[in-house]
Amino acid sequence: MKAAATRIPLRLNLVLGSALLGLNLFVLIALPLLHAPLAWTAAALAVVALLSPTLWALVHEAIHGLLHPQRRWNHLGGRVLAVAFGSPLRAMRFAHLRHHRYNRTRWGSDEIYDPVTQPRWLAYLTHYVRITFGLYAAEITVLFACWLPRSVLLPPLREACPDLPDGSAGMAKMLERDLLSEEGLREMRIDSLGVLALYGTSFVLYGSAAWLVAAFLALRAFLASQLDHAPHHGTPVEQRDHALNLTAPRWLHRLLLNFPLHRTHHQNPHLPWTSLPQASRFDGEDIPFVRGVLRQWRGPVAIGDAPRASPSSAA
Repeated sequence: MKAAATRIPLRLNLVLGSALLGLNLFVLIALPLLHAPLAWTAAALAVVALLSPTLWALVHEAIHGLLHPQRRWNHLGGRVLAVAFGSPLRAMRFAHLRHHRYNRTRWGSDEIYDPVTQPRWLAYLTHYVRITFGLYAAEITVLFACWLPRSVLLPPLREACPDLPDGSAGMAKMLERDLLSEEGLREMRIDSLGVLALYGTSFVLYGSAAWLVAAFLALRAFLASQLDHAPHHGTPVEQRDHALNLTAPRWLHRLLLNFPLHRTHHQNPHLPWTSLPQASRFDGEDIPFVRGVLRQWRGPVAIGDAPRASPSSAA
């Protein structure tokens, strides 16, 4: 692929980031001061909440160093956008890079459960909570968990980042160097204060209509939790760079910054979102975007029923 095609779309990213940041600040802080009719206020909040996947997609670009070509500005821009989304960038970055490292292994196949160790009813309850609002709820808990001592945070997180059976390293070093270092914890705590200040101020300004802010966050939580794992649900296990390329109308691909082209992203995480279509191909297993999201509601998959990668595809 030509170098021009893989260049970070800086101007477009800046325009999108500024617009999304401005819209979020407007509906959270400025709108309640205008005393607009309740219906108009609710509609504005709903529209901005529906743009949450686009906001997340820009944070995702920052996670991969693709928001801005200069590392410092990439990180700063990502932090600001992540605060607007509702969670510290470092925590979101660690969780997402962990997803890449452990994708479709026993530590990264969220819909897979073992009936021997987990009752079926509990697996279904956990699954539906996760795809309904659980993913975003976990990101919000970081706002409070990051204030715990490092000695409390390290053991469970280290256990979730083991070395892999194929001999490749886990994420223990990144955990200690990037997430739970003195600098990392300080940054997450500062960003958590930013999130709490932003949304706390919004709740106060809305007063008796604060339920609108809660509904805004609930819609964001639903969208984030629904879309996150959809390209992976029911795909072969032990195939770490695998995902589906979900087909969708062009406008939806653009709205989601080509996030449905998920296999292409996993196989080429260095490509900016604008370059993914040129690098993408579709095959027989790829399905429409809506079907990919809705099939998660069939429930979790027992480990014995999980599809396995063919020898050729796993190689």
